[in-house]
Amino acid sequence: MNSGLSRHLILGAGPAGLATGFFATRSGLPVRLFEAADRVGGNAITHQHGAFRFDSGAHRFHDKDPEMTAIVRELLGADLLSCELPSQIVYGNRWVDFPLTPLNLLRSFGPASIFRATTDLIRARLNGRADPETFESRVVHTYGRFLAEIFLLPYSKKLWGVDGCELSPSVSGKRLKGLQLGSFVRELLLGRRAKVKHLDGRFYYPKHGFGMVAEALADAIGREHIELESRVTSIRRSDARVESIEINGERAIPASQVINTLPLTRFLKLLDPLPPADVLEIAARLRFRNVLLVAIGINRPRVTGNGSIYFSDARTPITRVYEPKNRSPFMSPPDQTQLVAEIPCWTTDSVWNAPDAELIERVAGEFTRTGLIRHEDVVDGCVRRMHSAYPVLKTDTTNTVARIRTWLSRLTNVDMAGRGGDFAYTHVHDILRSGQTMAWAAAARAQEESSVACFA
Repeated sequence: MNSGLSRHLILGAGPAGLATGFFATRSGLPVRLFEAADRVGGNAITHQHGAFRFDSGAHRFHDKDPEMTAIVRELLGADLLSCELPSQIVYGNRWVDFPLTPLNLLRSFGPASIFRATTDLIRARLNGRADPETFESRVVHTYGRFLAEIFLLPYSKKLWGVDGCELSPSVSGKRLKGLQLGSFVRELLLGRRAKVKHLDGRFYYPKHGFGMVAEALADAIGREHIELESRVTSIRRSDARVESIEINGERAIPASQVINTLPLTRFLKLLDPLPPADVLEIAARLRFRNVLLVAIGINRPRVTGNGSIYFSDARTPITRVYEPKNRSPFMSPPDQTQLVAEIPCWTTDSVWNAPDAELIERVAGEFTRTGLIRHEDVVDGCVRRMHSAYPVLKTDTTNTVARIRTWLSRLTNVDMAGRGGDFAYTHVHDILRSGQTMAWAAAARAQEESSVACFA
C-alpha cells in the first residue's frame, strides 16, 4: 500500500468527491476519501423509511453529456431506467405545465390573461436586455413581468431566500425557455403534438434510487479507500501548501495533494492558521440554503403522473414535490406511493427547528388543500434535514468567489470541486465531467513530477 503522503486526499464523499476519486483511480492515482457521515453520497443519497425509498431531492440524470451518460450506464447497467415525465406548477387551483407553454396557459388562464401576458412579453423583449444582470431581469425578459410575478419570482424567493433582483441569472440553470409568438400559433394548430417538444421531461433514473450512482462510484473506487465517520476537524497549512489534515480531532494525515469538496466557507474556517481577516470577511457574504425533506406515505397506488410539481404560491413554504414511484416502481410498494416535499430554509428559521410531527401534519395539510390527496390517505411520514444543500448565487457572488480563489491559489497542492467547494450550482453530468478533468490534470502533474524526479 502506498504511504499517506503519496495519496490524493479527497475531502468529502459526495458526488464531486466520488467522481474525482473514480476518475483518479482509473488514471492510476492512489486516493483516500474522508467522509463525516456514515455513508457515501453527501446530498445525493436515497433514504429508506419502512417500505418506501426516496431521494434527497428530486434528482434525475439528463443525457446532456454522452460520455458521462456512458459512464453511468457502465456503472449501473440494466438498473439505469429511462423515464419521460412532465413537470407542472401549482398556482391556486390551476395546474400549469413547466416550462411554461402558450397553449396550456391559454387553457388555464383564458384569453384575457394571455393577451396581457403576450403584450407584457412583447414589452419586455423590446425594453429588456438580452443579457440580463439579475435573475429577475432574466425571467422578466424571458416571460414578461406578468408571468414572472405569478410563477417564477415568488418561487425563487422561497427557494433561495432572497429577492430575484439580488440573484445571479445563473440560478435559473438551463430550464428557462422563451415564449415566442410563433410557438403560440404552432401550439394552437398542433395542440399537444407541439407542446411535448417544450417539456424537458426525458431523463435516466436508477432502479432503486439516485443513491445507486454514489454507491456504484464508491464500489469502483474501492471501499477500502473511503473512510466514513471521518470528519475533517483541521487543515494545517504553511504559506504555500496544505501540510496535513486532522480527522476527528485525533489524527493527522500528511497531505501530498488535497481535493476539497466541503463547503468553501467551512474549508476556510478549518485552515490553521486561518486566512487573513479580509478573506474571512468576504467569505462571510457567501451562504448555503438548507432543505427540509418531508416524505408522506399515501395509501394509493399513484397520485400524479409528474416528475416534479412546483409550488409558486408564497403562502406555502413548499417549493417542489415529487413522487418517487413515478421515477421507478421499485421506490414504493405496489399498492402505495409517497409524496416528498422540499422546504428550503435557513438554520435560524423556525421551520428548520420544528418538530417532525408538526412538519408532517403541515405538509399533509398542504397536499389535502391542493386536492392531491385526502387526509385519510396518509399512512405515515418522516423528515430529513439537508445542511448546505444549495449555494445561494447572488449578483456579487462571482466576484466574491474569485477573490477567495485568488488567495487560495497560493496553496499549490489544493483543488476545489463540487457545489460546495466551487460554490456553484451544478448538475450530476457537470460534476462527473469536472471530476474527470480534475483527475486527468492531477495524473498529468504526477507524471511530470515523476519524470523530473527520474532525471534529478
